[in-house]
Amino acid sequence: MFANKYYERDIEYVFATNRFFFRLVGIWPFASVNSFIPELVKTVPLILTCFVSLLGEIIPIMLYIFMVLTDVRLRLKVVGSAIFAIVELIKYSYVLLYKDQVRNCLMLVDEDWRNIVSPSVRDSMIDRVRTGKRLIVICAVLVYITGLSTRLAMPLAVGKIVTPENITIRPLPCVAHLVILDVQQTPIYELMYFIQSLSGFIKYTITVATFGFVTVCGMHFCAQSEMLMQLMNNFVNESRSENLNKRLATVVEHQIRIRNFLELVQNVTQFTSLIEIVGSTIMICFAGYYIIMEWEDNNIVRLCTYLSALIMFCFNVFIYCYMGEQIIEQGEKIALTACTLEWYDLPDDKARSIILIIIMSNSPKKLQGGKFIDLSFRTFGNIVKMAVTYLNLLRSVVE
Repeated sequence: MFANKYYERDIEYVFATNRFFFRLVGIWPFASVNSFIPELVKTVPLILTCFVSLLGEIIPIMLYIFMVLTDVRLRLKVVGSAIFAIVELIKYSYVLLYKDQVRNCLMLVDEDWRNIVSPSVRDSMIDRVRTGKRLIVICAVLVYITGLSTRLAMPLAVGKIVTPENITIRPLPCVAHLVILDVQQTPIYELMYFIQSLSGFIKYTITVATFGFVTVCGMHFCAQSEMLMQLMNNFVNESRSENLNKRLATVVEHQIRIRNFLELVQNVTQFTSLIEIVGSTIMICFAGYYIIMEWEDNNIVRLCTYLSALIMFCFNVFIYCYMGEQIIEQGEKIALTACTLEWYDLPDDKARSIILIIIMSNSPKKLQGGKFIDLSFRTFGNIVKMAVTYLNLLRSVVE
């Protein structure tokens, strides 16, 4: 029997949203069936479909950019979609490569929920989960609405184009060139439209899935940090109790556990966070450039579409930085709690043990992108300023 009698219901609530998005693209690290072969048969086609769809969008776009277009402004107008697809392809490949580490992170979350014994701790953890789920839902709504407007609204807004030679050109969600095949001919056009629409859905799902993993782990660390501070205070406040050694051991073990958990999360997410920061900086720059171009052309539909894309990219990178900021704040709270413990009420040998806890608390770990970019509100501000700087540089070079 688990220590937490509500464990099965709680863990279902914690993982439900993330499991849904992870399974859509075949990267949920836990098997849904007991046998290895059925799980393999289920996930391998999904993974192959994702790779084929993403490459089926990237390659025709790149061929169109370098083989058809000659004007720099037109190239810049379509290269953003290719960059976004490449970023999501890299993130997807990385998650597949580190699938075992993702599983280890989620197993640690599972163990913490299984071993809850205090109702107050459970309530605190559930509150953090609710916050995380709200953020994931907001991210999913923004991403899919932006994707829907990009894949459907923009082609409909353009409509069919009839050239002076009386040739009808049907718009695609993204530009495409297949060298020896005419993308306007049936059934090539229908096939490309389907591939690009499916690729868009996969890109947006990958975005939400990776975002959801960071959110779940970040919120879980915050809840465990609050539990550590409670354990510290209980250890000092109940100094007359006979089981001080056991309480001290519990504090030390829990502190080491959450530090190891955050280190594992950092190892798993450092590259995806770096890719998200770099990719979002570039995409914010391009989205701003596209907004200016459509404003000059008085194209309201495209203007609204690119504006929603700008909001989406800003929100995504903001939440990554928000998670990092929350972890920094929790580290500062732990350090403050450790330094303000009433150690003088403890026996001398136990008071000396507090020194090591204080030292560990004053060297908190952080979430970083690529081990050199701290995820924080300051980083978000720098990203926005950098994107605006690149936008101004891009306009001055092109125009």
